[in-house]
Amino acid sequence: MHNLKNSFLETNLLSLSSGNAQLAEQLSYAEESDSLSIAESKKGKLIPLIVKNMRQIPLHSRFDPEKEGNRFFNTFNNSGYIVFLGFGAAYHINPFLANKQISEILIIDKDIGIFKKIIHYFNLTGIFLDKRVKILIDPEPEIITSFILKHYIPAISGNLHILKLRSRVETEPDFFSQVTRTINNVIAPLSEDFSVQSYFGKRWFINTLNNLEAAEKATTTIPPVQTALVIGAGPSLEVQMPEIKQLMPDSFIISTDTALPALLKFNIKPNLVISIDCQHITYFHFLEGLPQGIPLVIDLASPRNMTKLTENILFFTSGHPFSLYVKNKWRSFPFIDTSGGNVSHAAVSLAYSLGAKHIHLFGVDFSYPRGKSYARGTYLYPYFCSRSNRFSPLENYFITFLFHNDQIDKKYDPSGIRYVTKPMISYKTRLESLISDLDTEVIPSKGEGEKIYCKNNHKEKTMKRFPSILSAGPADTSWKLFLHRYDRILSTLPIPKYSVSEYMNSLTPLQKEICTTILPAAAAIRKDAPQGMTGTQILKETIEWTRNVMKRYIS
Repeated sequence: MHNLKNSFLETNLLSLSSGNAQLAEQLSYAEESDSLSIAESKKGKLIPLIVKNMRQIPLHSRFDPEKEGNRFFNTFNNSGYIVFLGFGAAYHINPFLANKQISEILIIDKDIGIFKKIIHYFNLTGIFLDKRVKILIDPEPEIITSFILKHYIPAISGNLHILKLRSRVETEPDFFSQVTRTINNVIAPLSEDFSVQSYFGKRWFINTLNNLEAAEKATTTIPPVQTALVIGAGPSLEVQMPEIKQLMPDSFIISTDTALPALLKFNIKPNLVISIDCQHITYFHFLEGLPQGIPLVIDLASPRNMTKLTENILFFTSGHPFSLYVKNKWRSFPFIDTSGGNVSHAAVSLAYSLGAKHIHLFGVDFSYPRGKSYARGTYLYPYFCSRSNRFSPLENYFITFLFHNDQIDKKYDPSGIRYVTKPMISYKTRLESLISDLDTEVIPSKGEGEKIYCKNNHKEKTMKRFPSILSAGPADTSWKLFLHRYDRILSTLPIPKYSVSEYMNSLTPLQKEICTTILPAAAAIRKDAPQGMTGTQILKETIEWTRNVMKRYIS
């Protein structure tokens, strides 16, 4: 028989303060709630009960709460990052602590008074002393968002799972529904970013290393502009050519890499070309050459063969962590927003950086109007033409290309049929979000693709903007010395042994900066890793891979 007079409050608060000091301080001043009572189960274990609507609702089994907790663990038995909704007396949480494949545990609950009463009667030091465990009580949605963005790193944390203590969730359905929506809203874009990193993380790092020598020598500058024409490669570009030619004399033409050959076919010479793709296939857009005198604006993580096209290159940094590290620690390159995932988004960001007060969009379709993939003259046409014959005509290759994605939807409107995919709609949504934040006028030309909605309040703000020149700052040192410095700090990273959070907290500020630069490579390593690898194992393998790559460059 348990003595309800026993108090674990001081012991629990002391243990909690080691990893959740702010919560421990809040609890020390909080009043215990009367809406929770304590009872004894048939097996002699204490259980908490929520008092609601004149009823006592047990949060765990009245018979054997420990057995129920073990059954809960065996039902899910997840690895990765676990979010528990509902604390109770933690019978359902305790079994998970022994699972070393769990990288982090976040517990979210409501009512600090209830939580204080629980820690009064239950010894929870095992949970509070576990470095992986973090607890949020009564958090606002923005607190949850901020916390997950700071602590959840898909590449090393693994998949995020939400596990609910059903009896507790049912007592506060509105609160926990809001929490679930908030978490899902946060992890959706994180999952998309992780998916991209898992394919390109290693390539971004290696391409950036390859480009440092050329980046040290690059001196191209781009003057400010008033009106910019952003040219995409969508099929609508063909019917929009007359409008482009009409606007040309007073405009600055920014061509995406895919659209360049199509523009040249129409005898239109752009003022610059932008490319963001890190894959070697992007070189196909330049098989007919880059006209002399046209600047090439490329991501620092672009393929090395792009630097052989011209000496008139302006490198920029995007959101890749190693690219940003290069910008902050070696040479300040212009920043261009590539978070939209497509080159048209980046071209609009570039036009805005150049001070454009009016940005016209052409060939930005985000769809396949009438089943057509790209405008005539783009790289697919000569490629498919070279392979076509009477048994496999040109149309066959385009149809195969179009329907290689089995998740494609058909849309009908007065302008005809068009096909769209989920990534295309995501690109369009991100571009619209970017446009809504710009204090400049963005004007999509009428075409057959997806309609782009532009909510601009440029009239009140445009005149306040000043023209700007786009260029890189001076290099802090030679690219070789910069790499030696980077490698020296990299070599100080300790071997990960325990939880991811404990490891990250053990690093110095310089080591944390270096560790952040290798996280995209960690995503790529996780994609190919055997199932069940822990976050620390992924991190260890990533550090080893990075060191081996650096050895080749340093030597």
